[in-house]
Amino acid sequence: MSAMRKSFRGLLACALAALAGAPAPAQQKSAPLFRVELVVFRATTPPTGEDWTASPGFRGFNADPATQGGGESPSVIRIYESDRYQLGGMASKLRESGTYRPIAHAAWVQTATAWGHHAGIDLADLGIKTPELSGTVYLERGTLLHLGLDLKLGSGPTYHLSELRRIKFNEKNYFDHPAFGVIAIVSPVKSAGEAAE
Repeated sequence: MSAMRKSFRGLLACALAALAGAPAPAQQKSAPLFRVELVVFRATTPPTGEDWTASPGFRGFNADPATQGGGESPSVIRIYESDRYQLGGMASKLRESGTYRPIAHAAWVQTATAWGHHAGIDLADLGIKTPELSGTVYLERGTLLHLGLDLKLGSGPTYHLSELRRIKFNEKNYFDHPAFGVIAIVSPVKSAGEAAE
């Protein structure tokens, strides 16, 4: 065997050994998934006294979130049927109170946007098609996770609820307005497979 052929085989063997010991190329890390559920309810008696139709401002948002946006939009991975709801008992208690009436209930799995991007998901895209209720849900992830709502209810008078706040996993979060409110819960989801179960 020629010296040149031996040299080539030696180089090939070294290259194969190096490849065998090299770590596999890094796999692209998938975006974290979150299960979000919310119950929207309204007061059975409209509020009196102050003018509750005035805009409350945009608590937690830098400005009107509808004029912001930017960055990557969140993705809805799955919308759950009512038999997968966690807040069914809460909705029943609201209904039985006589003071409040649930008007929308939905649960879904989604990705979150980067903190401060204010790119949300329209209620209609979550299967919420309640007459006179419109708006957007925001889930933003930075060092902490934030849930935001920018919702309007009614048509003369129209009530507006707009707030973005830090949340903790698996805790009930209450967003309030004298005319209507929202109870929401957010949980981490390990994988798309878990979301489908």
